Amino acid sequence: MKAKIPKLTISNQYLLRKCGYLEIRNPHKDFEISYARSLDPGRFYPRFHVYLEEDLSQTRISLHLDAKKPSYEGTAAHGGEYQGELVEKEMERIMKIAGQFTRESAQAGPLGFKPEKSFWGKLKTFFKK
Repeated sequence: MKAKIPKLTISNQYLLRKCGYLEIRNPHKDFEISYARSLDPGRFYPRFHVYLEEDLSQTRISLHLDAKKPSYEGTAAHGGEYQGELVEKEMERIMKIAGQFTRESAQAGPLGFKPEKSFWGKLKTFFKK
């Protein structure tokens, strides 16, 4: 399954870490970087597997579910699922988390600082109690 996300206020790598993914460097493909999240803690498979492609305005996410380890040496046949309910729900989860870090959402809210009240404002609040 593929999706596009706009430029984020955080790095794509940090986004995937926030989503629970770990970085993988494949020594069989010139140390190509991808990301995986296991469905069964303590085991490597089954797992969600993500590839990223970045350009100046957006990031393309390619997600699939690796059901099992490659069957035999030298192949990439792993029984991957590119569609289905599990894959769709995982992509929705990633997109929801990514939505928290879009440039639009960052500009919409305050930075988290409360304006400090003046001496008279504090005094007024004190006497209202």
